[in-house]
Amino acid sequence: MHEDNDNIVNIEFKNSIKSIAVTAAILIVLGVIGLYCGVNGAYVAAKIISVISIGAGVLTVVLGYAVALNRRKNVIKCIEQLSFGVNASVKAAVMSFPDPIVVVDEAGTICWYNLGFSGMCNVSGLYGANITEIFPDIHPEFFADDTHSVREFSYNGRDFVLHGNATAYSTEGESRILIAISFSDISQIARLQKQLEDKKTVVCCAVIDNYDEVLKETPNASHGMLIGDIDRCISLWVEKGDGVYKRFERDRYIILFENSKFETLLNEKFTILNEIKEINQQNKIPATLSIGVSTAGEDLRENELVAAAALDMALGRGGDQAVVKTVSGYKFFGARSLGVEKTTKVKARVVAHNLCSLIDASSKVVIMGHKNSDYDSFGAALGLYRASEGRGKKAYIAMNRNTCNVSDFLHDITMHEEYHDFIIGADRAAGIVDENTLLIIVDTHRAPMVEYTNLLEHTDNIVLIDHHRRCEDFIEKTSLTYHEPYASSTCEMVTEILQYMDSTRDISVYEAEALYCGIYMDTKAFTFKTGARTFEAAAYLRKKGVDPVGVRRLFRNDISMYIQKSKVISNAKIYRDNIAIAICDEVSKNVSIVVAQAADNLLDINGVEASFVLAQVGQKVIISGRSLGAVNVQVILEKLGGGGHSTIAGAQLDKNSLSIAELKLHNAIDEVLFE
Repeated sequence: MHEDNDNIVNIEFKNSIKSIAVTAAILIVLGVIGLYCGVNGAYVAAKIISVISIGAGVLTVVLGYAVALNRRKNVIKCIEQLSFGVNASVKAAVMSFPDPIVVVDEAGTICWYNLGFSGMCNVSGLYGANITEIFPDIHPEFFADDTHSVREFSYNGRDFVLHGNATAYSTEGESRILIAISFSDISQIARLQKQLEDKKTVVCCAVIDNYDEVLKETPNASHGMLIGDIDRCISLWVEKGDGVYKRFERDRYIILFENSKFETLLNEKFTILNEIKEINQQNKIPATLSIGVSTAGEDLRENELVAAAALDMALGRGGDQAVVKTVSGYKFFGARSLGVEKTTKVKARVVAHNLCSLIDASSKVVIMGHKNSDYDSFGAALGLYRASEGRGKKAYIAMNRNTCNVSDFLHDITMHEEYHDFIIGADRAAGIVDENTLLIIVDTHRAPMVEYTNLLEHTDNIVLIDHHRRCEDFIEKTSLTYHEPYASSTCEMVTEILQYMDSTRDISVYEAEALYCGIYMDTKAFTFKTGARTFEAAAYLRKKGVDPVGVRRLFRNDISMYIQKSKVISNAKIYRDNIAIAICDEVSKNVSIVVAQAADNLLDINGVEASFVLAQVGQKVIISGRSLGAVNVQVILEKLGGGGHSTIAGAQLDKNSLSIAELKLHNAIDEVLFE
């Protein structure tokens, strides 16, 4: 600023000197001319005037220069006085500015601060102190890289927004970076935001998920008391959160809370789930409640839609649980009960009718399962292949032959000319699937898990058939979804569908055996997750020519696998009194099968309620979990990125060693048991 003022004064001084010089030069020139004329004419008066003109010119130069110098001094003095006044005003304004301001160097040393900063710190004499000693959460490097940075900061119950400006400064040949940080107090705004968040409406959609089954197993005289007890439990739970509720169907409720009051119920982890199950009005099976909650919507209407979707997820995971959708994702509570089998087959009949319509309306059909196809995936795909072919549509199964786990069965069936060209790989499938193709996904509902993910983008005409408990990455864009987590296997679901489809051809023995193998594998030889409908499906397939002894031969192991499995079981350790954990440290081609079978056999040990077996496969660790029902292995392995059922689940951990994976498994078990 001082340099600019000097430049202005110097320019003005030079212009004045130029004007004086021009005036003096004119007077002197006129005097010289007059003197010349007076000499030649010998006029005395002309001589006198010429001398006076020359003298006036010289005097103009002397006096003009003196006046210009004096004026320059006066201008400089006036500018300096004005500059000093402005600087003093700026300094006074910054010192008394209500927002705290501090200037630090790159090391954090305080070089300057105003009264607001010292008042906020309630400390005097801060020159030379380091700002990190006063505020450990503030580091100069936050602001040193940018000319202007914004950060959030809290101190002593107050909320601030930090604005930082970094400036290069040179003095005595030394270059430094000074950082000016201002603290804008937004405590009042934060309090208002908190009040608005607390007043937001939390929407809960609840349903008695086994209403028909419970009433069927309850004496008629107790129906009213049972429903009354359920209403009373829900009413008491809602009152704890100062909410309101309304039953709008025989088994459905809508519940509203304020966000601040709902936090209490959330911290209690939905005790209502256990209270409902403890109701006893001579009902042979306990009633269970499923709840979908939304706190992520922008308004009441959006929260209602999201809560309904969360309830669908709770039901898709087997019921008896609460699913809370927040802005950061889903939270799951409960899921301690096994899914209740539906005794009616009405839904299977309706799905079969709709599936027939979709097949007839399409140009061709492509069936696809999950990666590393197993018997349940392949058997369900083969059954739907026959249903599509029976309705006169060209059908294919998209599957990677090199990574599937049904190679023996696949080799036998492809020996027949009828099945010679029905399995297609990735390249051929990408060329076949178009907008007129019906794409049927079986035995998975997760987009990343399907065999060829890119096929999902080629058509909107998608059918989904699966029995696994629902996860967050559910394939939503479908024309038809048949998702029943209580079913033993996808093959059981497809077998029921086939019985209601009026196909022109009946299924062959090979197709019936493939479906039977899927049920046999997922139920562990009809031991886990079997209901009346499971055996009805198996009986139907038996009538179609299935040989149970031949199926059993497909699941036999060679002597090396049996020895490896025995070693894994012998090295098992008991964790938390009733959970067996074993490590398979031998690498083999069939390690995934060894791990799964070892987990099954560990449940034969007295006192073991759940088992986990881990193995290293390349850069990842695979985990197989099994349970007899008392421990939900699905919830445990979901915390490690896996999933499945409450009694059968699995997970894969990328770039982990066996020791780290085992430690993560211990933490997941502890977390679930603590909850």
